[in-house]
Amino acid sequence: MQVHKHAEIPYYVEVGEGVLDKVEVFVSKLEAERVVLLCGKTSYSLAGRFVEEKIPVLESHTLTNPQQEVRKLIARLSYGDADCIVAVGGGRIIDSGKILASELNVPLVTVPTTASHDGMASPVASFRNGEVFSVFTKPPSAVIADTSVISGCPPRLIRAGFGDLISNITAVKDWKLAKEIDPTNYSEIAASIAAMPAEMALEKLPGLNELVRGLIMSGVAMSIAGSSRPASGAEHKFSHSLDMLGIGNALHGEQVGIGTIIMEYFHERAYGGDWAKVKEAMEKFGCVVRLRDVGISKEDAVRALMNAKKIRPSRYTILDEVNPGKEDFERAIEVTGV
Repeated sequence: MQVHKHAEIPYYVEVGEGVLDKVEVFVSKLEAERVVLLCGKTSYSLAGRFVEEKIPVLESHTLTNPQQEVRKLIARLSYGDADCIVAVGGGRIIDSGKILASELNVPLVTVPTTASHDGMASPVASFRNGEVFSVFTKPPSAVIADTSVISGCPPRLIRAGFGDLISNITAVKDWKLAKEIDPTNYSEIAASIAAMPAEMALEKLPGLNELVRGLIMSGVAMSIAGSSRPASGAEHKFSHSLDMLGIGNALHGEQVGIGTIIMEYFHERAYGGDWAKVKEAMEKFGCVVRLRDVGISKEDAVRALMNAKKIRPSRYTILDEVNPGKEDFERAIEVTGV
């Protein structure tokens, strides 16, 4: 029997300065009258208070421990009248909104206050419980990315967002390798949507608007694919491995950015690529490109790379294709200068 996939993607997306003024319009379009507003302490002062004044809020919550608090909200609101979730903040708040909206089966509006990764529009929520784990959810129904708000976040977060966007380059290459094994799980449309803004970022460094749009396209690609494959390959396995082993102090986007340089090195050796171009673009954007700058020694990086080969073995990547060993990883770190 042939299975037909149905992709859910955001109905409404607005990116630009001052677009937060339209939040009332989009909530109205979703026919929401009893909104649960989720914020962090900082994001409430940045944008949450403004949103609260503009829309019909049933409850407003400033989360300090999102992972625990969202469980309590699910239990309490499951039989309530909430008809929409609005999540204002960074990754942890938005991911909490995804979980809550999916459990309550109501639409979600995300209002990102940072651009550190592609979670603002994706159907994937990540949490940390000793190690990072991910849950597939419904994607947001609307994304309102006001760059006048996002521009006020620490520059390091925006640079991490560039690293997360660039990682689509090796993620899509890995997905194409996997296509040779199982072509039914590959989507050319999703792969193209994920790869295009990343490749454009290599040719010309994006401004904040372009970066945010690229991260949103990455999230949409995941929704179309029905998985995180368009934006998560061997470079993300490396990042997950660092998290599992408790190595370094890098942000997610910094980890996958460095991982992209390393994995592009192996792609270049096997089938073609240009790790130096990836590294150069990251350096020009101000991204971290050296392991020692985020507290990771060469020895620990090799240990994480060896462990990365064991993570999610069903997800075929360049690590499976060329099966590098300890000396290969040491050589990759030395040659690329990470």
